[in-house]
Amino acid sequence: MATLKLGLVGAGGMGMSLAKAAKAREDVVFVGIADPVASQAEKAAAELGGEAYTSRADLLARSDLQALIVAPPNAAHCEATIAAAEAGKHVFCEKPMALCVADCDAMIAAAEKAGVKLMVGQVLRLIPGFAKARELVLSGEFGKPLAISIERSSFWRPKAWRADYKSTGGVLYEINAHEIDYMRAILGDASSVYACISSATCPDSDIPGVNYVLVKFRDGGIGMLNSNSLIPQGQYQVAITLEKGSIRCDWGSVRFQFRDHEAQSVPEEEMKAMLPGVQREIDSFVEWVLQEKAPLVTARDGRSAVEIAQAALQSGATGQPVPLPL
Repeated sequence: MATLKLGLVGAGGMGMSLAKAAKAREDVVFVGIADPVASQAEKAAAELGGEAYTSRADLLARSDLQALIVAPPNAAHCEATIAAAEAGKHVFCEKPMALCVADCDAMIAAAEKAGVKLMVGQVLRLIPGFAKARELVLSGEFGKPLAISIERSSFWRPKAWRADYKSTGGVLYEINAHEIDYMRAILGDASSVYACISSATCPDSDIPGVNYVLVKFRDGGIGMLNSNSLIPQGQYQVAITLEKGSIRCDWGSVRFQFRDHEAQSVPEEEMKAMLPGVQREIDSFVEWVLQEKAPLVTARDGRSAVEIAQAALQSGATGQPVPLPL
């Protein structure tokens, strides 16, 4: 059995979640972990295996390293990915892919030039409830999808680097890259974006807390994102309107209804039988590298989520719709 020799850059919460999913596989071995905080790198190496580094360059210099999970703060994704590609390493990059379309294009170009694979961690479409709802859409039984609305609301107190707008890109990148990608996974490519963004910020940060985004899609669909990080009575809800009915889902349930019929629910057992989303995305990356199986999420998907977020910020600043592509 072929074995993938893997490394990790950024041993924070999401980096470790991805790394643990990789370590669960029999065909993955960690050879090194890089984090600028030495104690964090050493702790991760003790758990995952491999050597601990405070320098990304030292990890990339290893001749036995084949692929890298890139999960530092958002603003560092582009630089780390390009460095890995130039060193000849395949890359799994955590979302958001980058903080602007130009950086995404540079990452894709570097991977293509080096002949390495680049996948982006847009995991929401792979999490069981959301994946099951998407399966229902793609089945065609409900007809063409017409619209999707998503509310993701809470009272968010960002900590450490997440409280810095320049490091995160704001809520639309740090949090809603998930929801933006899910809209695309249902309705396809977008044609324009209009957004209203509040000047009110999340506690102890410079990050705008209310971001309302309307997206028009090329096939005629409409998407609406209600992103509110300043509301204590938060909730998460996805509603998909289709020609013959509707589908609603959240983290724990999927409900659907054909017009003029009773509402039904997908049995919980069906979703419990599915692998967690993080495991599915890591499995897909490893199997792409080792077996040439097509990835479940592509670099283009990651770029498109960034494109919509960037257009929303531009629209929020100007008060005008922004046509795509950028």
